[in-house]
Amino acid sequence: MQPIAQSSLRSVDGSGLKKDEEALIKGLKPISGLVASYNKRIREASEQGQDQSFKRLKQHLPSEWTTSIDIEHRKLEIVGLHLSTNRLSPGTTSQQTAISTIQCDNRIEPGNIAPAKSEIFQCQANNLEFITMASFGGYILDACFSPTGKTLLISGCDSLNDHSPVTCRQGADGNWSEKSRSKVEASEEILFQLNRLENTLLSITPEGHLNVSTLNSYDHWKKTRVLEPPPLEDGDEQVKARFSPLQDKIMSCNPLTGKINVLHVDGNSQWTLLNPLGDIRQVGLTAPEFNATNNYLITYNGTKVTIWGCDDQSNCLENKFEKNYDSSIEDCQMSDDEQHALIFPRGNQVFFLACDVDGHWSQVGEVRHSAQIVNHCNENVCNRICKAYLNNSGQYALTHDLAKKCIISGHDDNGAWVEKREIPSCDLVSFSISGRKVLARLGRGSFKIWGCHSGNRLDKGQPLEHIGSDRACFSPSENLLLSFGNLTNYACIWGDDEDGNLIEKARICHQRGINFARFNGQEDSVLSISRDCTVKVQWLDRDGKWQGQLMVQHQKRIDFADFSISGRLAFTVSMDGTACILGRDDNSEWTLQAITRHDGYVIQGALFNKLDNHFLTFGCSDKDHDKSGFVQFWSIGNDGKWAEKELITLAHPVEIAKFSPDSDHIMIHCQNNSGSATLPRGATALLWKIPASLSA
Repeated sequence: MQPIAQSSLRSVDGSGLKKDEEALIKGLKPISGLVASYNKRIREASEQGQDQSFKRLKQHLPSEWTTSIDIEHRKLEIVGLHLSTNRLSPGTTSQQTAISTIQCDNRIEPGNIAPAKSEIFQCQANNLEFITMASFGGYILDACFSPTGKTLLISGCDSLNDHSPVTCRQGADGNWSEKSRSKVEASEEILFQLNRLENTLLSITPEGHLNVSTLNSYDHWKKTRVLEPPPLEDGDEQVKARFSPLQDKIMSCNPLTGKINVLHVDGNSQWTLLNPLGDIRQVGLTAPEFNATNNYLITYNGTKVTIWGCDDQSNCLENKFEKNYDSSIEDCQMSDDEQHALIFPRGNQVFFLACDVDGHWSQVGEVRHSAQIVNHCNENVCNRICKAYLNNSGQYALTHDLAKKCIISGHDDNGAWVEKREIPSCDLVSFSISGRKVLARLGRGSFKIWGCHSGNRLDKGQPLEHIGSDRACFSPSENLLLSFGNLTNYACIWGDDEDGNLIEKARICHQRGINFARFNGQEDSVLSISRDCTVKVQWLDRDGKWQGQLMVQHQKRIDFADFSISGRLAFTVSMDGTACILGRDDNSEWTLQAITRHDGYVIQGALFNKLDNHFLTFGCSDKDHDKSGFVQFWSIGNDGKWAEKELITLAHPVEIAKFSPDSDHIMIHCQNNSGSATLPRGATALLWKIPASLSA
């Protein structure tokens, strides 16, 4: 790897540095004066005039300026200057071109231009196009692309009490620009959520202020504060808010007070608070359990449960169901289709509700577990239900108690809710992702699977025995299973025979225990990671048998390995500093296609893009994780071979590097961790464009 270059603000022979700096500073001073004068006048203009002026200004500013428009405070900011310099390496006579980035203070006040800082990155081949960056004096909490990849959301801070949310957007002309950067005095993270159309941005400050920003006709964010709850004290849990699945509502919950608010967007894109017929509060709600819904909202307060209906026409929340139970409510759940609900009071009972075709809610049944004394955490306690949840359709439910007994329940043919199966001595139980199957672990090496069929029919269940295994998972279609564990040296593939009986299809054997195994998306390949430092891929051959196998041997422990999204590629990363790319050849057999090693660096992450034609690895120095970092970019050529196209070395460790969803850009987040344990000394998010020539 090339060493990171020193400051580019120097003369070729190393002398005259002070004069160069003085000349640069003198050149910046009149610029800062012009910016200050412009900011003073722009505040006096109309909003339309401001937007038009900003738009014209951005078109005519020099290309080496990186600027930002602060919409909230109506001012222009200079956030960076990009200089290209020619250098002479010591002892040589030829020139080498290096692209350097000079960072300027990203919060420049009128009349004050901060001195240039040292460069933070260097490209080996300059095959990627640098677009922009956002820098912070402290650290970056999160940096992510929107679903379309046209917006980059960054949440960072300059101090423990100074957070700055930043959004960058790609315009219709393909150019990126910073659309908003606002300074917020806050001691915790600012939460973001973008709607699916990517024209509305929801943000929540640590103080609980709920803000909605919408894009105006000039492609700038216009912020409106829609809710301002009572002030929070230090240590209070932050307010939670989410868009509803249909995106036409926002629901928020204050964990401290239990207060829930529902806002609805009208035809003029204005967010209006739906007025409840009573105060909506939820006692005991925890952050992971809060989910926004479309039409019905279930809440509980002490022993009382209420279901609210959202009536957009009357601009009200209506009480659809209310009932008091004998003990305090621990949890409530609404099914995904919002037609079924589960009430979970403290004790050994769970109650089930259903909504009829006319929108009326009623209790349709209950499940009761045995009252007994059980040993739990070395104490004798009264048995109670500890977990209860519905499947996706709301037709079936699982309840699990401290005595390790599980009950599968659901509707009978008459619509009543009844107990369907009791599972004793059950360690773990869960629905499959679709909710059509139940998987229970009955002790190490013993599992049982039930099918939750339509027509309210639960099958008799099929056993699965794999000595030493403690984990099992379904394939994407849920027609196959994998079992594996640390105390068994093979992963087992299971499936049905012609008569529908569950049988062992194949084994993937290693020398030691299995840490991880999974199917690819096509279900024709299985990847397994073993404690013997090997990764194996086993696949179906042309005769439909699991006989093809590829083994990759590393020298040290496997950190991680996985398939690409498509399932046509895979990668491995090991503590020995190597990463491997695996893929299928013309005969559909898995082969080792590329291997990379970075001496002096630790690979901390790897990923393919969505199109499977690019690959990234990133990490930091193996001697000091608080120092330099790297990002390596690979592409596959027309000859089907992988080749390194770019190596970016950075002055600070790389926290994360990721592709945009459209595979056109790369975001790199690097962090200077040399500061205190609570506040690092700086962080930067950098955006790069992948040229079309590398994606052909």
